[in-house]
Amino acid sequence: MLNEKLKSLLGDAGSIFALIGLVGSLRKTETQTGRSSYVVTGKGQEVKTAFKVVDARDLIISNNLDGTINPAFPAELQPRDRTRLTSKVQVSKIAGNLRPAKLTDSGMSSHGAPIVGADNVVESGNGRSMGITRAYEQGQADEYRQYLIEHAKDYGLKASDIAQMDMPVLVRERLTDVDRAQFAKDSNLSDLQEMAASEKAFVDAEMLDERLMAIFNPSDDGNLLARSNDGFIRAFMKEIGDTATAGLLTDDGRPTKQLIDRIQNAIFARAYKDERLVKLVSEEPDPDMRNILTALNTAASEFAQMQTLSGDVHRQAVTGLVDGVQSVNGLDQQAIAALQEAIKLVRQAKDSGQAIQEVLAQQGLFEEASIEAEALALFIVANNRSAKRIGAAFKKMAQKINDELLHQQQALGDMFGGGELTLNDVLTAVSGEIEEEFGEGKGLNFAMFEAVRAPVTN
Repeated sequence: MLNEKLKSLLGDAGSIFALIGLVGSLRKTETQTGRSSYVVTGKGQEVKTAFKVVDARDLIISNNLDGTINPAFPAELQPRDRTRLTSKVQVSKIAGNLRPAKLTDSGMSSHGAPIVGADNVVESGNGRSMGITRAYEQGQADEYRQYLIEHAKDYGLKASDIAQMDMPVLVRERLTDVDRAQFAKDSNLSDLQEMAASEKAFVDAEMLDERLMAIFNPSDDGNLLARSNDGFIRAFMKEIGDTATAGLLTDDGRPTKQLIDRIQNAIFARAYKDERLVKLVSEEPDPDMRNILTALNTAASEFAQMQTLSGDVHRQAVTGLVDGVQSVNGLDQQAIAALQEAIKLVRQAKDSGQAIQEVLAQQGLFEEASIEAEALALFIVANNRSAKRIGAAFKKMAQKINDELLHQQQALGDMFGGGELTLNDVLTAVSGEIEEEFGEGKGLNFAMFEAVRAPVTN
């Protein structure tokens, strides 16, 4: 028989949808918590939780079992890309080999039973939650379910309550009040070792806000270990937490190559938003190509600012560039497209053993590159021994585009509307400044294009 309070609540439900929501909330409220358990995040924050068992279908997980994103899940609570094949494989492995004892208590927030909020949204352990749910659906969770029944008292729970559930999942409900998004990120820090380098880079890039990028200050030749960049390195280490940092320092406290590589990748992910560049910077052995990447380091702060100025439009544009340049309208989009195309051309010349001029001429016979990309490619090859000169050019290019974006934003209220400055104008101005700073013949030679595009004869 319903008590008077419940009758009153039901009477206040104005629609069937409100009634469904009310029933759901009552169902969650009735879930009893057991003993408490303290966990520590990758950054050392202590958080109090309490064990409880919920039906797998009541968990709000970041992704559906086919890997697609669950629209009901708060996106800011999932720092990992669980649509990737590696994540799907991980979930399949968990489902096929459930180890109940490893999905219970743990001193780390990144391990053990999944951690949820009071609303059953999974804050840490989406992969584990997906694996357990899949195991139930595949008929592979009987041993896990029986383990929970037999060990219910260990977690302050009733075996009879668990036995009544079809798909019971042991979780820990977070009791300490925290910043949920930050807690989710910090709880994934120790899982970074399992991520692909590019995936890890994009997770790290999320913490590189404007405050941190403002103190990013490598040397003029792109050296991340320059004294001028000490403040940034210390801040980066603080952000990734004591646990992760411990394995990334030498005995005398200096950054290891692994730490520098991680910073490098994060900077590229933050500034250029391109997985190809992140992979290139982590895998490229050729010293000449490395100089290009070092030069991109020099301009990273300016390109990160460009991304901020351009907002979502810029991010969508750069994402589209991963599979080739189709249509780019904004000045910032054109710049990144030209840079990527130029790097592709230089790489093609290196791989084929041809002169860049020959590659450009052949390119014109099939898929003609933009004048700006060709200019940048020629400039890069002409200065391939000087990361300082290349970096100065990239930096000046980004600064001029940022100035234009600010001008358009202030003058028109629309950073992409109006404005007559073209990328050609920007590169022409940059060329003049490089000539003045480094000497004649060091700039971008636009006059070479007609000759470069002439057909190659045998």
